Amino acid sequence: MINIPRPRKVRRIGCRPQFMNFGPQGPNYNNEIITLKIEEYESIRLMDLKNLDQSACAELMGIGRSTFQRIYKEARTKIADSIVNGKRLIIEAEQFDHPGGKGHCHRHFKGNDF
Repeated sequence: MINIPRPRKVRRIGCRPQFMNFGPQGPNYNNEIITLKIEEYESIRLMDLKNLDQSACAELMGIGRSTFQRIYKEARTKIADSIVNGKRLIIEAEQFDHPGGKGHCHRHFKGNDF
């Protein structure tokens, strides 16, 4: 029997990041770079900034709650590593879907160009 994984769902992102690059300043910072996926960025935005629960976040992103939990945990780990260890954090644009309509972030979306 051949084990073929299910195709990865395209995550819905409600607001494109305005800033994509964060990091420490000064001569003694760590040169390592941590890449935060766009879906991880969205999980932080929804949970920590919008104060939504995991079920609501998962629904908005078009994924299951357990998938959302995994994405959110990974995002927090990466952000903590960046802050504690002085590493640069870059938000990586990857394929995503924007639902438009309610919750549309007009300030950041001038078309789905990344």
